[in-house]
Amino acid sequence: EQLDELILLDIYPAREKPIKGVNSGIIFDRVGLESKMMIEKEQLISVLTGMEPDVLLTMGAGDIDQFVRPIENLYSG
Repeated sequence: EQLDELILLDIYPAREKPIKGVNSGIIFDRVGLESKMMIEKEQLISVLTGMEPDVLLTMGAGDIDQFVRPIENLYSG
């Protein structure tokens, strides 16, 4: 395993039509980690508060970029 913990946000269509049955649960259920959680995007900063990751990787599309500054602020001191 190359991942210690997963925080997964909801998948939603950005510019395309939704695909019936496609959701974050598909990914979540297939990830074999003990430490994983699926949250709403509004919960992200509060969930990250108090965590001290060595490496934090974010990936996404749509409006995920709205979290760049809040995450920087959270970990810059």
